[in-house]
Amino acid sequence: MRVRRLLVPVLGLAVALGTGTAAGAPQRQVILVVVEGTSYEELLGDPVVADLARAGGIGLMTTSGGADLASRTAVNLGAGRTAEGAPAGPVPFEAAGAGLLVAVGPYRAAAGDAVPGLLGSTLAGDELLVGYAGPSSGAGHVAMLAAMGRDGLIPVAAPSDGDGAAALASDTDLVVSPDAGVLPAMLGGSAAEEVLVVVVGAGASETMRERGDAVGPIVVARGSPQALLGGGGEAAGLTSSTTRREGIVADVDVAPTVLDFLGVPAPAEMVGTVIRTEGSPPTDLHDRYLGYQRVVGPVGLTALAFALLALIAGLVVILGPFHPAPWLARVVGAATLGSAALLVALVAASVLPSYRTSAVVAALIVAAVALYAIARRLARGDPMTAVAAVAVAGLIVVVVDGVLGWPSQITPLLGGGALDGERFFGLGNAYAGIVLSGTVLAAARLGPAAGVGLIAAGSVFAGLPFLGADLGGSLSMAVAAALWFGVRRWGGLGWRSWALAAAALLTAAVLVTLGDRVLPGGGTHLTAVQGTGSVQVFLERLGENVRSTSQTPAAWLAVLGLPVWLGVALARPSRFRPTLEPDPRWRDALVVLTIGGMVGYVLNDTHGMAGVAFTFASAAMLYPTLVSMGHVGRTGPRPEAAAAVQLGR
Repeated sequence: MRVRRLLVPVLGLAVALGTGTAAGAPQRQVILVVVEGTSYEELLGDPVVADLARAGGIGLMTTSGGADLASRTAVNLGAGRTAEGAPAGPVPFEAAGAGLLVAVGPYRAAAGDAVPGLLGSTLAGDELLVGYAGPSSGAGHVAMLAAMGRDGLIPVAAPSDGDGAAALASDTDLVVSPDAGVLPAMLGGSAAEEVLVVVVGAGASETMRERGDAVGPIVVARGSPQALLGGGGEAAGLTSSTTRREGIVADVDVAPTVLDFLGVPAPAEMVGTVIRTEGSPPTDLHDRYLGYQRVVGPVGLTALAFALLALIAGLVVILGPFHPAPWLARVVGAATLGSAALLVALVAASVLPSYRTSAVVAALIVAAVALYAIARRLARGDPMTAVAAVAVAGLIVVVVDGVLGWPSQITPLLGGGALDGERFFGLGNAYAGIVLSGTVLAAARLGPAAGVGLIAAGSVFAGLPFLGADLGGSLSMAVAAALWFGVRRWGGLGWRSWALAAAALLTAAVLVTLGDRVLPGGGTHLTAVQGTGSVQVFLERLGENVRSTSQTPAAWLAVLGLPVWLGVALARPSRFRPTLEPDPRWRDALVVLTIGGMVGYVLNDTHGMAGVAFTFASAAMLYPTLVSMGHVGRTGPRPEAAAAVQLGR
């Protein structure tokens, strides 16, 4: 390989003369094509790319936010890690000997913990040569960002015409181009025994944005140049251990795949995994995703508006200066419980075969109303048990979903699905909020030991790498289990309860990390980020959470509402005594649930867990109070609630 480095000037001269010949051809070679603003259908419409898909596989490639920005995707391709951002527009560069020099500073400044050009530098450190086949003047293409090293240098470049591309492909280990049209020339000029071809659609065109399509296509094929040019049989799908989904990979998987093919170890900074051929092409999944994109926004806003109206109406009826009619209290109470039932219905409806708006709306109404009716029947007049029943129903739905491989999280109506982030397997943050709420509120209807065991089981479910694979959710529920033991055993949030919670947090962190190393399904994102240090990971998650919450102002209501409900549960004001005093276990459950939601907000990288915990905490606080008012007005609790005083601690 050292000899090849000395041949770089010679190669540049050969390219300029159009000879297309070079010595020392690699046995293995990678061709990476990064095309801007190309949809799944458009990429498959290219005959050469379609042949490559039949020789290998095709998939959907997504990124963690900003998926429609081509420059950010290209940075991720070369970094093997998601960049926080990247400047849009043409890439600034200049000629540098036989190669090119990209002005990397702005991309490095916006990348956060990602290292732009890490792929190129890693190959250079192993004395492998990177080339770029594309225009050497005018506006730079984002493909340069995947070809450059950390200093912005692309060692050798050539025009993207046939002769130039063929000459460049004859002697480079990795050749990058923005033009899929040069693939025949590069494969024809390659002297490698085996070639890995990766074609990526980076960013979204205006047409794609208009239909909500922010997921790029990717084709991966490997074989001899002659075999790849000849195509193959039926196309397969693509997957990776990052996604654990047939037909879906992440942009951070491309760099580790290139390095693995060339026999170079991936740096610890890269969090992606190797792409492999598996399953069927994601054509049906892509169609489903487009339907999901059309409906998820309106449905989510409607559910949010309903929950907010129920919350506001409940507070007005309870805290207002007037004496509401009993029927009004009962109606508003039904709405508060219905808002929690609607969350569970959103999970169940996420597996609908069709995302037609009428079908989704009908399914949500039927599921929410049915769950509300079943919960009330099971409760037999006890409003607290009714809330617990809805929460437990959500817990059951999520657990079944996890056992079946998380089918609802491919396109979840609660948001944060398989095509919306860098990691898409396991327990999503909103789903973790359902597990927390279900276990804690169910614990309020169980004995002390059974309650602690149920919440702890929720922590285990969240932490197992082949199920939840969710560190933040597992730690939050471990804290909740410890606090539940403390408040039930020692009567409050004293120093012993907090010490036990801290010990549970550390123990769960160690066990989840060890489990990710040794249990089936391990080697998840946890293993990839361990080298960055727990404090750094914590700060990254917290910063990302604050940013994402700020982008959704309504989310701050849930985040800030949790400590408000905690204060109400501890202070027990007179208006809420029908809920907080008859059964101390319910008051303790509200304390633990709100604290668990706050811990979940800090430890996870979105507000989903806190938002769901707030919804269930609101229902647990408002519904029993409103039901009591609906029976006897504001002067006292209903008879069933008074009888519950006998439950005590």
